[in-house]
Amino acid sequence: MRKPRNWFVAALVYVLPLLLFSYGLKCILTLHGTLTVGSTRMMRSFHLVTVHGTAALLTGLGYISVAIFAVLSAGDPPPENRPWFWRVLRGVARWGGLVGMFWFWVRAGQLIGVSPSWPDLQSPEIPIMLRLLGMCFGSVAVLAFLWAMFQREAVKRELLENGCIPVHIWWRPAAYWAPFLPSDTAFRVTYRDGGGALHKSYCAVYRSYRESPNWGSRRVTWLRDEVVEPGSKAESWVVVDDVPVRDRLKSPSAGPDNQLAP
Repeated sequence: MRKPRNWFVAALVYVLPLLLFSYGLKCILTLHGTLTVGSTRMMRSFHLVTVHGTAALLTGLGYISVAIFAVLSAGDPPPENRPWFWRVLRGVARWGGLVGMFWFWVRAGQLIGVSPSWPDLQSPEIPIMLRLLGMCFGSVAVLAFLWAMFQREAVKRELLENGCIPVHIWWRPAAYWAPFLPSDTAFRVTYRDGGGALHKSYCAVYRSYRESPNWGSRRVTWLRDEVVEPGSKAESWVVVDDVPVRDRLKSPSAGPDNQLAP
């Protein structure tokens, strides 16, 4: 697993899932715990309720579910030889943990009588509310897509500058292997290097505010690169180390020891 960039992210990656799992196990074994319950009024904050018995069991399962989601939301990009079965299984387990958390906690709240009531689907206000929610989420999705396409140009530019030919550059939203910063955008890249070899890579685009404090310059971090089809030339424009993770591309004008800074 990659080393996180700061101590706060490291705490989220390594410590938080362990604490959530430990507390969930404690709720299951002792049948006593604390449940986070939302109010029926949207403007009021969440509050904690002490639960016992079956409600505590469901609460513990909810904490374990969110711990599973947190653990599977971090890691290195998968190698090319990993079967699709395991990739799909990880995705199902990851997002299933998040869904399971809400389901277990709603069921626990229903047992103690504090679960918020669901809206009546027959109410005439429901279509209006769904339309407003759809407009909000749609606007956010469009803005996120436009931002990703803007960041995508940085990947294409770096490949072209290093004598490579982009084949496919796919945006990967909410990728578990992406760096833990909101401004980072993850991509799955297929390209050919100067020697004709076909590469499949994982990278992320971030903004370097050290170079430009106002807006920041776009930089590309290469997380994994594998040659899936050898080229006709022995020399490749890409530095492929023995370890599965590498950081940068080689500049066409650079020597064997000079590399383009990320």
